[in-house]
Amino acid sequence: MRLRRSFVLSTLAAAAQLALVAAQAAGVPGQGSWETTLLPRDINGDGTVDAFYDKVLNVSWLANANAAVGSVYVAPWAVGTEYDGVMNWANAKAFAAGLDVYGTTGWRLPTMIDTGVSGCDESYTGGTDCGLNVQTISQDGQTVFSEMAHLYYVSLGNKAYCTPNASCTPPQPGWGLTNTGGFRNMQALIYWTSVAYAPYPADDAWYFGTVDGSQGYYPQSQEIFALAVRPGDVTAAVPEPHINALLLLGLAGVVAAARRRSS
Repeated sequence: MRLRRSFVLSTLAAAAQLALVAAQAAGVPGQGSWETTLLPRDINGDGTVDAFYDKVLNVSWLANANAAVGSVYVAPWAVGTEYDGVMNWANAKAFAAGLDVYGTTGWRLPTMIDTGVSGCDESYTGGTDCGLNVQTISQDGQTVFSEMAHLYYVSLGNKAYCTPNASCTPPQPGWGLTNTGGFRNMQALIYWTSVAYAPYPADDAWYFGTVDGSQGYYPQSQEIFALAVRPGDVTAAVPEPHINALLLLGLAGVVAAARRRSS
């Protein structure tokens, strides 16, 4: 029996009223490592952050966490609420692969590793590939078990519905998407990964739930959100204001020197 789908739907139904608020949550200083590990990148130099370079995972996240707008879907867990930017798994993969962000290509959906027995080794208290409080990265930093889980739990410091190594009754205080860092349009719902679910590879794929910190599998035909990521750094860092001032001062010096030489 596919327990993950029923758990997802029941959890989302309980959290649907929080989704719109959480989606607009601002970056929370001191929560998670995002202020030092997610470095802003302005690809086209227009002053808007286009991506974040994750120096721990050595990947770049698209700053717009719901860039695939234009497809409206009425979610089964929140009848009457329309979500814009959701896609089935095949379309989500194609969307990410086809992204060209000011000349930067090579985007994809986030990856994860199916550890242990093939399929969902479900636990709500932590340490597995499925459920809540799932594996993020190995202690030596060499194995990334789930890019989305690392972003949610470590970089942004969000909490799962259940307390790690404890019970779900009552829910963990402060659970859910309370910190979105500098991301725009991050939805407190569920996002596709790039990995098919091995027991049913033609039918299901792995997802990560920013609504409650869950990881599990979901029918590929259903429409949920997509966050694009790519290997490595995308461009130089966004200049800080004082750096801009120094650059302008240096440029003024060069111009003045050129004028002296020509006079």
